[in-house]
Amino acid sequence: MKVVFAIHHAGAFRSYDGVIRYLCSQGHQVTVLHGEREKPIRMDRALKACLAEMQSCDDGQMYLRKNWVWLANIRELVNCAIYLRPRHPNPSHARRWINKVNQPLRFVAKTRTGMKLMASPRIRRALQRIETVIPPERTITQWLESNAPDVVFASPYISPVSRELEYVKAAQALGFPTVVGVLSWDNLTTKGTFHIMPDWILVWNDALAKEATELHDVPAKKIFMTGAPVFDFWSEMHPSNDYATFCSQVGIPPDQPYILYLGSSPFIAHDETPFVREFAQRLLESEKTKDISLVVRPHPTNAAFWQTFKAENVAIWPQDGEYVDAPEAKQVYYDTLFHSTAVVGVNTSAMLEAAIVDKPCVTIMTEHYRNTQGKVGHFKHLLDADFLEIALSFAEATDIIAAIRRGRDLKKEQRRRFGAGPDL
Repeated sequence: MKVVFAIHHAGAFRSYDGVIRYLCSQGHQVTVLHGEREKPIRMDRALKACLAEMQSCDDGQMYLRKNWVWLANIRELVNCAIYLRPRHPNPSHARRWINKVNQPLRFVAKTRTGMKLMASPRIRRALQRIETVIPPERTITQWLESNAPDVVFASPYISPVSRELEYVKAAQALGFPTVVGVLSWDNLTTKGTFHIMPDWILVWNDALAKEATELHDVPAKKIFMTGAPVFDFWSEMHPSNDYATFCSQVGIPPDQPYILYLGSSPFIAHDETPFVREFAQRLLESEKTKDISLVVRPHPTNAAFWQTFKAENVAIWPQDGEYVDAPEAKQVYYDTLFHSTAVVGVNTSAMLEAAIVDKPCVTIMTEHYRNTQGKVGHFKHLLDADFLEIALSFAEATDIIAAIRRGRDLKKEQRRRFGAGPDL
């Protein structure tokens, strides 16, 4: 079988690394087509390793649609309209999404009348119908005809300026089966919608399947729940060093515990340094936690703020918030989680990984991050899973940390059920 994986950029490969390796090991031919990452961050190590190790895997650059600015604007208007649907968990994203539309269309769409029109189901459907009359990109059609894949797989697919969307469009025109993998837990509520409905859609769990049907009108018969392949490797991990050795690497006292702060993406948290500085100070001021170190693991796309950060009881590890793709990076991340007493964060998928490693998870819900916690849909998944310790202030978070240190782990059962359950 010949399978084409069309992924937004090489970094997305890590989510399907195990899947692609398995297909290759079973004798299938896999071609990975990818775009370029806009941000200067190394994210292609997993893909390069697979290409070097699996003879039946090759890669190439995705072709782009030519002269497509006006179509891109239509798609972004449809994305915006999705957030205006009744009961959408992130209605505030509508105005944010309008900024992706070119002027003067943006100016018109931002008006009260423009927003009202896009909230109309009739207008949304009219915008969606435009997609159906636009033929696929000829270059992509010719490439697929020449290579004749048995199936075309696309991911994340739901994203701004989706490149892989064009491959599904062309594949359907040629009669090739199409599959879309929803890349992560927040894509269905923060990244847009399905402009072209594929033959099948793969999601992690029932909660995401429900979002697909209720927010995007995906027929239930098209949806398959597969778990989260990006997390499969965690079940095979073991610590590579002891506590003292790890602490010496990080530069923290080996005779004291540490709390791990898991950084969030720039969309969620932007500059987290004032938030962490205040939290670290509260830890120092409390008799119960003054000897606890705070290790910060920056989000790899939001690490610049930490380059010059200094605080008495804080260590940054790794400094650039390493992307978890290569075996060495996975081991560093696992060791950092494994040796910690507990983890703290605002709103990040790293909380899911911490639960898998069975670490108590604490989130601090403050007014500062109100819009990217309680007002975004994917944070609700964390709340529904009920494995988070929720603090409403830094003082409360400090008390929770002190209690966890004493062995009072109130969410242990919920966390273990979630970490080992079908949701992941």
